[in-house]
Amino acid sequence: MILVCSTFISAAFAQDTTSFKTYFDNGLAKYKSKDYTNAIANFDKAIDKKSDVATNMAVAYYYRALSKRYGTKDNQGALKDFNSAIENKGDNPDFFFERASAKFALKDTTGAVADYTKAIELKPSNEKAYFERAKIKFGSKDYKAAISDFGHAIENKSDYYEAYNLRGKAKLNDKDTIGASADYNKAIELKPDYTLAYTNRAMLKYGMKDYEAAKADYSKVIEIKPNDNMAYFFRAVVEVAMKAKADACADFNKAKELGNTKADEMIAKHCKDLPK
Repeated sequence: MILVCSTFISAAFAQDTTSFKTYFDNGLAKYKSKDYTNAIANFDKAIDKKSDVATNMAVAYYYRALSKRYGTKDNQGALKDFNSAIENKGDNPDFFFERASAKFALKDTTGAVADYTKAIELKPSNEKAYFERAKIKFGSKDYKAAISDFGHAIENKSDYYEAYNLRGKAKLNDKDTIGASADYNKAIELKPDYTLAYTNRAMLKYGMKDYEAAKADYSKVIEIKPNDNMAYFFRAVVEVAMKAKADACADFNKAKELGNTKADEMIAKHCKDLPK
């Protein structure tokens, strides 16, 4: 009995001889396979082991932070790890970019903008940082600054169809309908099945009373996504403006069938005198 207890105690306090690199490599493998819980556990052990190379520690903190963000949705814990990564290596644009995302998730938009700005400073061709910073500026209604940042994103990635689409929205909010239309057209040219751009262009055309063009864009959305209840709903709204009541009511009913909760009100308003 005494021998068993002595063996147990020795095992319990045995030194962990596994290296930093082994734990890190295991953590990275788990991270890549999206096993974030076990990734965090391995990065925990790697960080406890420590490395004499600051870059190694920085990368371990970085991947543990990403695992926390994507796995446990622990943005506060991720933020602390990004801070530690930057303390160990302060010239990596990816560290600032990802910390900005964590800050934005925590509603620290000022901090997020500062980190996206630092990521751009460290890597001027960083189209994603421009794009994300532009989205924040758009959200704060600083449309001119958003347009500028979306433009820089496009300069660095000429086929950035998402940036063209959102720059179009920013231009529309800045009263530049011609520029908005051109950007929506370009987004669609780059990605012909990009329904968001068709929807935005349809809304622009509707506002300009170009109902035929608006209807054509909503019809294209329906062609690409046949179960899009909002596309049926808004095509019906356009058809009401075109005084095509039968078509409008057919689309309102289809929208209702697909789960649109606003369709009943429009059916009651526009379709009550139509034969069942």
